[in-house]
Amino acid sequence: MLILLGIRLWIKKVLDIEKDNKKIETTLEIMNQSYTELQEQIDAARKYRHDIPKHLHIMEEVVLGLSDGKYCDDKLLNAIAHMKVEKCLEKNIDLKITFSMSEKNISTKLPIQEIDFNGLVQNLLDNAIEECCRIPESSERKIIWTIDQISEGIKIWVANSCNNTENIDFVTGKEDKKSHGWGVKIIKETVAATGGRIDYIKAGTNQIHVEVFMPFAKL
Repeated sequence: MLILLGIRLWIKKVLDIEKDNKKIETTLEIMNQSYTELQEQIDAARKYRHDIPKHLHIMEEVVLGLSDGKYCDDKLLNAIAHMKVEKCLEKNIDLKITFSMSEKNISTKLPIQEIDFNGLVQNLLDNAIEECCRIPESSERKIIWTIDQISEGIKIWVANSCNNTENIDFVTGKEDKKSHGWGVKIIKETVAATGGRIDYIKAGTNQIHVEVFMPFAKL
């Protein structure tokens, strides 16, 4: 009898431990899920905080309509183009722009919001401008920006001068990498959200090409 009682007590203890372990495991899973969700919220907040000044500035440009119809029929892209041309003039950068589109609001054809498209395009150009600004003003500072509409979607191409492609890691060129990697991160996340692709190409020793393809949303 004592042996049977001992076995029962041992089995009960084992079952209690297993039950407690399941509770602990469930608690850890909930904590991990909460942490992941919190981290995603923090990342989203950082992402939009990074682009808030860009969005506000572009809204002003669209309202003023200073470059309506100058580069294409898309008001958002016209506003971005006008803003970046002005910035490049200040920085002694030669910016060449070529748009080939039939849509008046190309972002509405894509599977992302207009605000995300705005952030993508501006970050692509701001990265190119920053890289050009690392080149002495006595040397050539040049950016070529093209957008082509094809039947499947749009192609964005940005080529810019740089000091030395060997020093480019396509993450961030700034010293504070922890704080300043958001431009590239936003670009990659936005392109991925469309199901598109992005390629960073080192052309020789002093030029970078960024090629983006984003498909149109399926009807």
